[in-house]
Amino acid sequence: METERLRFRSHEPGDEADFVSMHTDAEVRRYVGGQAWPVDKALSRFREQYLGRPTETFGLWATVFKEEGKYIGSCGLRAAGSGTGASLGYYLARAYWGRGLATEATRAFIDVAFTRLGLQRVEAEVEIGNAASEHILRKFGFQYVRREEIAGRGRVIDFYQLARPRWKRRPGA
Repeated sequence: METERLRFRSHEPGDEADFVSMHTDAEVRRYVGGQAWPVDKALSRFREQYLGRPTETFGLWATVFKEEGKYIGSCGLRAAGSGTGASLGYYLARAYWGRGLATEATRAFIDVAFTRLGLQRVEAEVEIGNAASEHILRKFGFQYVRREEIAGRGRVIDFYQLARPRWKRRPGA
């Protein structure tokens, strides 16, 4: 799958160094767990959970900035338990923040969820304080659902949802 500036594909061996660099960056991990991963954890996660994946619709796809042909992160949909929805997720290397790329990826995967898969809702989780991600979700019409505190971790997560009928009513639909 592609957008104007991004290509989404399965993770390849050549993505490993950029994946590790991204997940060992404290700023990138700040709102997705709070701590940078040690190099050994990033390597093991890449090799065991990302390499060669995803192979079908669901999962976090390797995200390539077409202009440079460079791996810049992972974006995609994870299947929700009920089968009627999906959870949106994205991680981008810090050098690619502020360029509208997360917005572009979000638009693409919302379209996949509602148009190709016929799902009824897309969910997203945002750690409190991540104003950029909250802004992206609100731009697409996501609505706040609830807040959850992760005991003992000092993390607070806001849950958002975009229902298919709301997406259909968007301007330009």
